[in-house]
Amino acid sequence: MHTPRASVFRSLAHFAVGGSLLGLLACGDSDPEVFQRLLVESAQGPCSEGMDCEGSDEVRADGTFRVDRFHAPGAPIQQVLLPPHEVEDVREAATDSGLLELLERGEHPCGTVTDASVWLTLELEDRSYRAQLAGCDAPGVGRLTALLKRLRDTYTP
Repeated sequence: MHTPRASVFRSLAHFAVGGSLLGLLACGDSDPEVFQRLLVESAQGPCSEGMDCEGSDEVRADGTFRVDRFHAPGAPIQQVLLPPHEVEDVREAATDSGLLELLERGEHPCGTVTDASVWLTLELEDRSYRAQLAGCDAPGVGRLTALLKRLRDTYTP
């Protein structure tokens, strides 16, 4: 037979566990960032006349993927529509907490590189970032760079 005191403790324990679970379920993961646009512009120098030393990759929320190939003088900008799962991969990489923390540091979060530039512009629903990422070896930067290369190679060969 249970003593009243044991029942009270048991009830409190159930309440605490239930409340903790309810709290975790209520908090859960926050809603994903509403991604609008990502633009990565690269340039390298010195650049002689007639050379193409600039390029860019742009992904929009509607799946538009625009590529201006680096070292491709006179080549047209390629544009394709990415499948939804690829746009989601870009959104996840672009809103990675490590990358966002890096972007919060301002326009030059990794120092200055003099012979190359990689400008990242990220537009989310309620905020935007623009930062020089040349020379950055932060994990979020590497993940995003690798993803954009894969998309270029796959969809705009």
